[in-house]
Amino acid sequence: MRKILISLTLFLVIGTSCTKWLDVNKNVDAPDWVVPILRLAPTIAAYEGIAFDIRALAPMMQYFGGGGYSGVFGLHSYYSGSDAGGEAWRFVYWLQGKNIEHIIDDGRAREEFTLAGMGLAIKAYSWHLLASLHGDLPVKDAFVPGLLAHSYDTQDYAFAQVRKWAREAIAEFDKQDKNVYPTLATNDLIYAGNVAKWKKFAYATLARNYIAMSMKDAKYLDSAIACADLSFSSAADDASFRFDATGISNNTNFIGVLRANMAFTYTQSDYMVQVMTGTIPNYNASGAIEGLLEKQIITDTATLDPRTILMFGSRDTMPANQNDIKKGTFNFVGTRQNFGVHTSFWGGTASPTEASAGKGRWLFRDDARFPLTTYAEIQLIKAEALFRKGQKAPAFEAFKLGVSGHMDFVKSFIVPGTPVKNAANKQTSVIGDKIGVARFNVLAAEYMNSKFVNALPLNDFSLSHIMMQKYVSMYPWSLDTWNDLRRYHYDLVLGAGGVPVTGTSYTTDVVYHKLNTDATRIYKGFYLPPSDVINRRQKFAAWNYGAPCYRLRPRYNSEYMWNLGSLKKLTPIAGDADNYHTSIVWFAQPGN
Repeated sequence: MRKILISLTLFLVIGTSCTKWLDVNKNVDAPDWVVPILRLAPTIAAYEGIAFDIRALAPMMQYFGGGGYSGVFGLHSYYSGSDAGGEAWRFVYWLQGKNIEHIIDDGRAREEFTLAGMGLAIKAYSWHLLASLHGDLPVKDAFVPGLLAHSYDTQDYAFAQVRKWAREAIAEFDKQDKNVYPTLATNDLIYAGNVAKWKKFAYATLARNYIAMSMKDAKYLDSAIACADLSFSSAADDASFRFDATGISNNTNFIGVLRANMAFTYTQSDYMVQVMTGTIPNYNASGAIEGLLEKQIITDTATLDPRTILMFGSRDTMPANQNDIKKGTFNFVGTRQNFGVHTSFWGGTASPTEASAGKGRWLFRDDARFPLTTYAEIQLIKAEALFRKGQKAPAFEAFKLGVSGHMDFVKSFIVPGTPVKNAANKQTSVIGDKIGVARFNVLAAEYMNSKFVNALPLNDFSLSHIMMQKYVSMYPWSLDTWNDLRRYHYDLVLGAGGVPVTGTSYTTDVVYHKLNTDATRIYKGFYLPPSDVINRRQKFAAWNYGAPCYRLRPRYNSEYMWNLGSLKKLTPIAGDADNYHTSIVWFAQPGN
């Protein structure tokens, strides 16, 4: 014992190495600092929160119908005293939060510039998303320690920071790393360490940001085009993150079978099915249906868009011979918001199970990668910008690349279907997708050569073609679709100031849309719930005062519980007002 005491004394006097060994304030099992690369995977995994908010926004964007949040958010309202619709707020400020800051700061300090660039690219993407959804939010005060209240910054400021961070990311990617990362491919859930693709991802975020605010100044159209050209070069560059899907819910796709978040609650909306099957109704002056809209934009009743087979669930059996799949093989039924579901995303009449659906199908599969942004989206951003600049012919070329890119995107998720049969050898369901890659390629080529894409006369090519194909291409995963709908003000009749106003655009009972024959109408057949047409006569909540939603309210448990004083200072509608969600976001307002 005496020898041990002497040894300890000598170590304490002679060296400093044992000081760390004897430090009782350091817990090796719960370290207060880890190398940046170990923070990367959980930071990316936080993006599963996007799917949480999809349940709120997909009904509002008319991607989803059915129950769940559809009955509230589908009517452009919100849950009072709830965090519903606040998941992006949670993962940006908390789950990613300081982890991102440490990846950036420690990456720079250790000359691990690739990791610093990834942190900045993630930060730019996340804050673009957050600011798009919520408008005003704390940016400067976000991670200042010791504050009891966090002041709000404008959406304009937040967007400017997004561009700053994205460009800083690009600069970091151009630097030479001091260290190597043996585990980078494992921890990078998006590109497995491919720096060139990360750089393109940063440019994609810039393109998204510029087009979102392009109504403010035409110069942003040029910036959107320039960044699109430096971004993705094919669908092989699409940004998505992986799930290991080992049979536990916390590493499994949020909209897959195992987690049962979609179950038999949500399904494809009636509007999405109308768009994708060429059955958008024609409404007469009294709001009744008189046949179909004369000029369908995506397809018509004589033309099969094979994307429907992957995007939608259907009850039909899968033909034994794939060559038998043609127009009419599958019947797709959509559901209105707040109505009972007819068919699940997996093609059943009840919630899917492992026995009936396996791991699922298409994006609704336990191990399906979840998209963040795609080549198709970027090309259609470029097409919009070119079209609005009056460059119709090059816009048409970008449009065709965008649609082709989306064909590649939807095809990349195909898992060949396996029939499930009962004791009588009758097919009861299908595990996987009802169409294989080979047959899809044939049908996709036919569609691409139809009058809706390659054979579309240039004189007939319109902004509506671009934006509706973009709307389709981001189903149902992208929250940025809402940016487009709000930029074009849901196709409402606008007041003299270029925004919806009471009396002209809406009353407390009804909203007024542009006619489908109006050349400026973008989303043909899209009607908000309180429109005076059949199946769209549900009123908004009383606290909307007739106006549609333009922003999600901040997360209740952080802002309304602890930061209410800052919320009250927001203008023109205070953050604590019951109609704050109808306050038009900065990028949707004309002028600077």
